[in-house]
Amino acid sequence: MKYFLFFFGFTLICRRGWTFILANKRIFYQNCEIFNNVDLYDGPVCGSDGITYANDLYLDCVNYQTFQNVISMHSGYCLPVDDYCKINLFYRPICGSDGRTYTNLESLSCVNYNRSQNVTVALSGPCKVMGRCYSYKTLSYGSNGVCANNGLTYGNVAQVNCLRQINVDLKILHNGSCTVREVYDIYDSVEKICDIANSRFEWNPVCASDGVTYHNPFKFLCYKARDLKTLVSDNECEKNTQLSCAHLKSSTKTFSAKDEVCGNDGVTYQSIHHLQCHNNQNKYLSLKHSGACVEPDDNPCRSIPEESLRFPVCGSDNLSYVSPEALWCAKLRFPDKSELILLGLYKLQPLKAIMSEISYKFSSNITIP
Repeated sequence: MKYFLFFFGFTLICRRGWTFILANKRIFYQNCEIFNNVDLYDGPVCGSDGITYANDLYLDCVNYQTFQNVISMHSGYCLPVDDYCKINLFYRPICGSDGRTYTNLESLSCVNYNRSQNVTVALSGPCKVMGRCYSYKTLSYGSNGVCANNGLTYGNVAQVNCLRQINVDLKILHNGSCTVREVYDIYDSVEKICDIANSRFEWNPVCASDGVTYHNPFKFLCYKARDLKTLVSDNECEKNTQLSCAHLKSSTKTFSAKDEVCGNDGVTYQSIHHLQCHNNQNKYLSLKHSGACVEPDDNPCRSIPEESLRFPVCGSDNLSYVSPEALWCAKLRFPDKSELILLGLYKLQPLKAIMSEISYKFSSNITIP
């Protein structure tokens, strides 16, 4: 009988990413120890609490029995860094003794470990002066986008001039947004492009031949593997969100599994049209890949950016999160937040985000502010 349960469970698990649906959890999760074996179900994983669990299924069972919400951060045993870099989803800013604002205490601890430094907490809340850029009052210059030689588009000239104090190699290429071709020429590998695409939000829309609007050239080049032939224009596809919503209302098509796509929020959508229509409510939502999302790899909890790449957002629960990924993680992780909606950026974000990205570097020797 036990062999049958394992066999039946295995077929369910394979389809659902090493987890059971709630109805089956009541049956199979009565004794977690039967799953406590590192030789089963792809082996050990490191939990967000810094503890190594035998496998994803054992972790899911422990969560079910103890009413916890520990998530799988990566495959394999936990490393020393995992003990110092525990994830706190919530934006609870503190001012470090180095004059920089950190999104929360856990993030400061992680930065200290990774950089072998000993920054302490100077005060609770954001630093009164987050950096020299504040003296330039860059936001007062309005939004007049410029393209820099790192492929990123900045809000105005003042932001770039401010950042040049720290990165003297940063230069303005021209007024207006950076194009796909420019980003393509700057970066010599898909890995670098995808690293930025998955870690930094930038609204500089690009239209592809499949009718999909990508948030920026990095997203486009990452998903299209640097294939410029599929580029339609360096602009948003014509009302793609509205067209997708209209298409769904008028279409009689029955969507199948082959139409499914995975969003960067960790949700599987019935088709690209469903995702784009939903994008009308969430501009941070984008296509991650074709096909259904797979746990735990596509869980947004695994995509929360490091401190230097975060920009806090506000949720409909009146709480602030360190990034859109953190909010989506909370939505999936906590049952009482299943209806959580991203309302917008945290109001102090713009300059903080600009300053916090200064240390992000690539082998091209171009610092990405």
